[in-house]
Amino acid sequence: MKVLIVGGGILGLSSGLLLSLEGLRVSVVTRNPQEATSWVAGGMLAPFSEGLEGDLLEFSYRSLREYPQFLHLVEDVSGQKVYAQMDGIFRVVLEDEDHLIVKAQEYASRGYRTYVMEPHGELSKKVKALILYQEEGCVDAENLMDALLLSTYRTGIPIQVDEITRVELQDGEVKKVDGIKGSYEADFYVFCTGVWTKELFPLPIFPVKGQAIKVKEVSVERVHYSRLSYIIPRNRYLYIGATSEVGVLDHGNTLEGLHQLTEGAISILPALAKAKLLSTLYGYRPATPDEKPVFLWGKNFLLATGHHRNGILQAPITAQIVRNYITRGEVDPFMKVFDGNRFEVK
Repeated sequence: MKVLIVGGGILGLSSGLLLSLEGLRVSVVTRNPQEATSWVAGGMLAPFSEGLEGDLLEFSYRSLREYPQFLHLVEDVSGQKVYAQMDGIFRVVLEDEDHLIVKAQEYASRGYRTYVMEPHGELSKKVKALILYQEEGCVDAENLMDALLLSTYRTGIPIQVDEITRVELQDGEVKKVDGIKGSYEADFYVFCTGVWTKELFPLPIFPVKGQAIKVKEVSVERVHYSRLSYIIPRNRYLYIGATSEVGVLDHGNTLEGLHQLTEGAISILPALAKAKLLSTLYGYRPATPDEKPVFLWGKNFLLATGHHRNGILQAPITAQIVRNYITRGEVDPFMKVFDGNRFEVK
């Protein structure tokens, strides 16, 4: 079977890798392999720090549990080590945030490994407590994308750079897709098209721009996640993110965004005032009105998008869902939970 994947972010490449390892002939077409938001994501695996509940928590936690095996697979195929920390995240509790401790106690009562702790001495007086969500972690998203890209080459998946402008869809079946450079045909089509989905399907996907910075000469042992900023340790630097600018799709970083990031981070960890700036980043999260992912499927296609702030976290389970639908015809329960027709797709 010939499978065409439209989209070169973490969802597209992860799905392509699993399908290729099943023996399918996979190819990828993407606007630009380096354009995907996955390259600049914070990489937090943080369903509890995010305060997720219900079906979204179940979906995210299932994916979190798959992460060690997922990373092992990517490292094995690519031959490249992926930097990750899987020993917990500190959720920072500031003044007037007692509700976070209540939430942590609720999670603990359900059996999740959760501990409320006194703040360590490097933090500012604004920090009243730390919540250690020990099952959470983080991955260097840029590093992971490098390894995934290398995996596609090593498994023989060709990547074509083109902008898909039209999907020819008849009676629940894709006949072909048209791009600026030409048309593409396959036996099955997978669409992981992020914020560009609305150009191809009548779904209410909208961008939420996120700006971030990399700094050096200051270190922390774990992710410190607060409402003002999140501070993420990586191999040779700290990642500080991220703004949340709804509906914004402009290019570049802004002074306002960078000010928000630096002010928020320094107010949590004062030592960051002396950190050296390495670079600035930005990307666009694909969001939906209810902040939940979207699956849409037919006879020979499956769309997966709208993962918003948790695309990196939810990649392993999404890729498995794509693989199982194509190879076994299995409609995962989460496909129905997050069915795009909840938005009255016409």
